[in-house]
Amino acid sequence: MREQLELTAILICIALVSGAMFLFPVEKKIAEHKAFLELWWSANDSLRINKADSSHIYSLPISKATKRSLWFRRKRNWPFKDLEELHADRYLKEDSLFFALGAIDFSVTAVSASKTAATRASIKRPLPSRKWTAVDVNTCDSAALDALPGIGPGMVGILFRYRTRYGFIADMDHFKSNTYYGERWQQEWTTLLTLDSIPPPKLSLEHSTFEELMGFPELNYAQTKRICFYRERFTVPTWKEIEEWEEFSGADTTFLQLYISRN
Repeated sequence: MREQLELTAILICIALVSGAMFLFPVEKKIAEHKAFLELWWSANDSLRINKADSSHIYSLPISKATKRSLWFRRKRNWPFKDLEELHADRYLKEDSLFFALGAIDFSVTAVSASKTAATRASIKRPLPSRKWTAVDVNTCDSAALDALPGIGPGMVGILFRYRTRYGFIADMDHFKSNTYYGERWQQEWTTLLTLDSIPPPKLSLEHSTFEELMGFPELNYAQTKRICFYRERFTVPTWKEIEEWEEFSGADTTFLQLYISRN
């Protein structure tokens, strides 16, 4: 009995030492990174985030993705209003520690009244308003999207990733609420981004395999299993039946029917 207790104690000690060896490098790396950021902020009183040019942005101790996001906003003249908006930007979350350790200046560049007056005086006739060509979000290419006001490479990538994930865009409200477009939606996009062509559903409750249904983002394992089990034991379920199943409680079956037909 004593030998067994000693052996158990030895195994516990080994487990604790192994865990410490595994965790220590990670904690050390985090501590070193934090110390580096604190050192950087000690040499900089504040960061004028809405006035930084490309050279300043790309010299910051942040990730490449955050640098690209900051420079994209700077080019599009989308200043951050306050710290809350900064921390809410999901494209900057990787560097949230950096922004939390220092003082952020959210002031924007002001245009002097004399300069504004001189600019207005130089215009003798009103400039014609530019006319933009609407694009179908299901068939347009990246060049057509990038040409629209307020849409750059980053926003093009978001739309294309959604289109690839779902196969096509069937509902603009769902697209806006599940992507960055909803946060940055501009009034012009309502008429410029259209759904002229919506393909028929590629999936079906009757013929699609378990793996194919599982590949659709809005279906989980339990829901897919219930559909396949029901059709193998009984018949192809109707959407009215599916709505009553516990697995689909709270699911938007109206949206699912845009991508999954019954037959």
